[in-house]
Amino acid sequence: MRAANVVKVMYFAAFLVALLYAIVPRWGEQSDIWETAAAIQAISDSPFQPRNPLLDLPGNTSPRFTPYTVVAGISDRLFDLKLFTTVGIWGLISLGLFISGLARVVRTLTDDRHAMLWVLPVMLLGWGHGYGEANAYQAEHFFLTLPYVGAITYGICFHGLAELNRFLTTGSKLGLIGYTLLACLAFLTHPVTALLLFVAAFAWAIVRKGLAVTALLQIVPVLALGIALLWPYFDYADALFKGSTEQWYKVRLFADQFTKVGPALLGLPVAFYFGLRKRHLELVIALGCSCAIYLLSWLLGIQIGSRFIFYGAIFSHLCIALFFLESGLFRRGFLRLPIVRTGTVIALLVAVIGVGTYYRARKLEMQWTPVIRHYEATQGDILEPWEDLRDFQSYLNSSHVVMVDDTSGWRIPAVTGARLVAQAKGNPLLIDEVNQRRMDVSRFFYESTDTEARQELLHKYHCTHILVDNRLAQKLDHALKSDLEEFADFAIARPPFQLYRVKRLD
Repeated sequence: MRAANVVKVMYFAAFLVALLYAIVPRWGEQSDIWETAAAIQAISDSPFQPRNPLLDLPGNTSPRFTPYTVVAGISDRLFDLKLFTTVGIWGLISLGLFISGLARVVRTLTDDRHAMLWVLPVMLLGWGHGYGEANAYQAEHFFLTLPYVGAITYGICFHGLAELNRFLTTGSKLGLIGYTLLACLAFLTHPVTALLLFVAAFAWAIVRKGLAVTALLQIVPVLALGIALLWPYFDYADALFKGSTEQWYKVRLFADQFTKVGPALLGLPVAFYFGLRKRHLELVIALGCSCAIYLLSWLLGIQIGSRFIFYGAIFSHLCIALFFLESGLFRRGFLRLPIVRTGTVIALLVAVIGVGTYYRARKLEMQWTPVIRHYEATQGDILEPWEDLRDFQSYLNSSHVVMVDDTSGWRIPAVTGARLVAQAKGNPLLIDEVNQRRMDVSRFFYESTDTEARQELLHKYHCTHILVDNRLAQKLDHALKSDLEEFADFAIARPPFQLYRVKRLD
């Protein structure tokens, strides 16, 4: 079979897997997708004046209203789709942007049509334990997070780099315009991921055009920042400044790098090899910059810089894939080459693809075993990640506010439209407010709080309902049950949850 046809088969297989994840999503209770989906719904309800997707607050208090969620929300409104149908469709669009953009970037490095046959498997499989963070793209997480804002920004960044390369190699003004527009869009959509594009642009420009042109191109990040400051949905300057600290988000990317990144680290010696031979210097420089930024961020405790472990992995994987491609592996005569060379290539293949596939298989088994067992037990029912909340859709809507443990309630806005008293994850625009709300929820459920104080908290946050998670029963204050009888009526039980309707407070 011709190489071009094999590549098409690989793309189609990736699409089928992505479609499976769109139909049967495997999101956990703490996945970022719940806030993203809620933001899409908020835009669908009111494109120009949305409410905060999670809390009973105005929309300018949420940094989730970026171009992606705005466009996705408008599309949801125009086509009158179910929310998670819209989310699934945008996941497939994200896959298309990612693969097409990555293929264009690879073409800036080699004209060999076999290249993507190496690049995509190495990128998706070549990890150790892997990460559960946004921007991680090992196979089991990649398909899971396609609708995430970071994933769709990856695709925008890849296309932006390809457009820049068109300008650098041919002088195309359209290429420069395309790079500028896509860079601004990437920065508006997810500023942290857009840093990948700016680092790659620096490396590609310095190799192809030298220092002068590279310096002039730094106007683009400045322009992107200027446009972001004009974004009407929230204060980007405030979000960017506070989002660079640990005040609202605990860094988890500065530890366990060797076990989680795993074989991707082997791209470092490969990059050194390319550097000595002055080949693929753009990858070598981009990888070096990513590693330097990551290490410096670790030393200074800068949260944003921790994401460069993923961007470094991209350049590392590209180095490994190109090394496999240029080694002639699987081509006639490979085994007749010097034994040191063939042994090195085969050892690297086993370490990257072999070890990586082992971990991916383990993670995929963990993801899909509950679905398969449920499907078999119910003779064909698909287990959806909002299954235990489905019945509450008849009792809750966008006019309601729910007092619920911040972790247990994370899915509520996306599934029912109701708002929460407290959210599980931080918000750089509302650091103090979110912390206070979490403490108040803890006071309501878990601390020795008198009945009057509990009623005051319900009044303070305009609560219409209370949702009790029985998985947390041992933590609940012993007086809570009697207090619920005082100021709430039982509505429905759906294990492990019990929903109460707050009585009118006179």
